[in-house]
Amino acid sequence: MRLRDNLAKNVWLLRQEREMSQDDFAALIGIHRTYLNHIEHAKRAPTIDVIERIMIALNVPITALLAEPPKKR
Repeated sequence: MRLRDNLAKNVWLLRQEREMSQDDFAALIGIHRTYLNHIEHAKRAPTIDVIERIMIALNVPITALLAEPPKKR
């Protein structure tokens, strides 16, 4: 799996765990909801600054965003 795909899935999973909507999370990290949607669907690669804001908002290290996401059971 590509890092962009890992990032997309992990951001989506972590946001869901925190029960945050795309609108709320996008506002929290200072980006447009559409841009967040594109990140979560691996259509766009975020800048390092956006990745940093995601890490801070989710309170996770970069490794949590780039690691292979958990497999479905």
